[in-house]
Amino acid sequence: MNAAAATLSAAVRETVINMKKRKIKPSKNIALSAILCSLGVLFLYAGSVLEILDLTMCALASIIVIFAVIEMGGKTPYLIYAVTGVLSLLLLPNKFSALLYVLFAGIYPILKERFERLHYIISWILKLSLFNTSLLILIFFTKYLLHIPDTGIDYTWAVFILGNAVFILYDIALTKLIVFYMVKIRHMLKLKNYFEN
Repeated sequence: MNAAAATLSAAVRETVINMKKRKIKPSKNIALSAILCSLGVLFLYAGSVLEILDLTMCALASIIVIFAVIEMGGKTPYLIYAVTGVLSLLLLPNKFSALLYVLFAGIYPILKERFERLHYIISWILKLSLFNTSLLILIFFTKYLLHIPDTGIDYTWAVFILGNAVFILYDIALTKLIVFYMVKIRHMLKLKNYFEN
């Protein structure tokens, strides 16, 4: 895991340096942002309709934000997160997926990159604090404000222990996925040419 994290840090640094050197065409940036927002809403809608896949679809929607962080940078990932979140809250029949995205899955990829610039102990403290705060707010919203039935989560130790275990596995898998994308897929797709003038 340490080797993967070191590779990720080096790859992210290289990407940030390259992004500062290149100029992104605003028209292409807007077009791709619109496509990514549409995909994010589509994934979350599928998770809302097929409730057994709500966590999976949120994870897929978060990968879209990761792509925006790596390839587009700047304020674009925040805008994609915000637009996808607002549209999902407005359009989804079951709001659980939208809430999960807004409170955690959508913003976490942006903050993960920032947290991992810090010492790994501080990074994990921040990550776990964010996750547990998001989980507390999610439970409160689903149970007491929106009264969403059968979410399967409550203020119990089992939920928080299981939730933290799943979150740690999710973070490790996300790191490995980012490393794989940066090292293998990114060079194959040659997406940097898409953004250059």
